[in-house]
Amino acid sequence: MNLIFRFFLLLLTRNRLPKIKPLEPSHTRVTVWPTDCDFNLHLTNSRYPALLDLARTQYLIQIDSLSKFVGGGWKSVLSSQSISFIKEIKPFTKVDITTQVLNWDRKYCYIEHQFFVDKKLHAKALARVAFIKGKRVRSFDKLLLDLDKNSNIESPQESTQVSAWLQLLETKKSNV
Repeated sequence: MNLIFRFFLLLLTRNRLPKIKPLEPSHTRVTVWPTDCDFNLHLTNSRYPALLDLARTQYLIQIDSLSKFVGGGWKSVLSSQSISFIKEIKPFTKVDITTQVLNWDRKYCYIEHQFFVDKKLHAKALARVAFIKGKRVRSFDKLLLDLDKNSNIESPQESTQVSAWLQLLETKKSNV
């Protein structure tokens, strides 16, 4: 199914999604259609990032921030993303994409996505997202404060997974 239809379906059903707290996982359920597949008849590597955009959008809806992005001046920008493919995903398979904020710093929010089929991990992604308001990058906790003035959620400690990934990104930049 074309991603635009999935996006409109998400917007139409947004009021039925359960609200979650910012550090809770979001679960986006999709069915892999033949149009999502390549000649090997599995989910094509180019569709994963598109599905991750959809999953992050659902997460933002579930933390009740949609109004901040539509007319509220906030934007989210993907800065970097890394995907590891573990097992192929065939057409007509039902997939649960879990999306969870791992931590954030003053500039970026680090999000983990996992693709599960029948509770088995098939792919994993890390995303680095910048949140922007008024042409300035703002930390994720500023968005949370804009959502709830009483919010005092602090970032979890940086995981070894994120630390290793950031080190790899720095190595890539230094070899340009």
